[in-house]
Amino acid sequence: MSTATLHQRPPAHPTTPAGAAHIAGAGIGGRRGPAHQRPSGHEAGTARAVVFAVIRRIEGYLDEETTALDRSLDFDLKASNDRKSQGLVDLNQAMRHLRNSDIDEDLEQRLRAFRSKLAINLRKIRLHLDAVKEITAMLSDAIQSADSDGTYTRHIGPYRSEF
Repeated sequence: MSTATLHQRPPAHPTTPAGAAHIAGAGIGGRRGPAHQRPSGHEAGTARAVVFAVIRRIEGYLDEETTALDRSLDFDLKASNDRKSQGLVDLNQAMRHLRNSDIDEDLEQRLRAFRSKLAINLRKIRLHLDAVKEITAMLSDAIQSADSDGTYTRHIGPYRSEF
């Protein structure tokens, strides 16, 4: 190593530009600004874009789950439900960045289509759960019939024996 290299000091840590804290969402002392701050002008378009992106992501989860329920594939419903739940949390947070006046016709139309897709998914899940309940009830009845000799079974109706 040369003596020039030994005497060079590493550069000081770069200071944060004055606007960087605002860009990162931090206020004075590293805290977030007041919750009532809303995007204005250009930021409203960005907030709408985030909402559209979150909706597209959730719709992907819905499409995947709905297709799997239609095909009766081995599908992890818990993992799918977790993804949808997180997506809805993200959507709720994204919607908080919009004022009512920021919601334009395109966003309203997209939200209506999203609600429709949610309703279709809900119907498929209900059908699936109803089928699971029916199969469970049949299996339960079969197990009870196989395990029972009839001694403690109370028959109601025409099968009831009279003494």
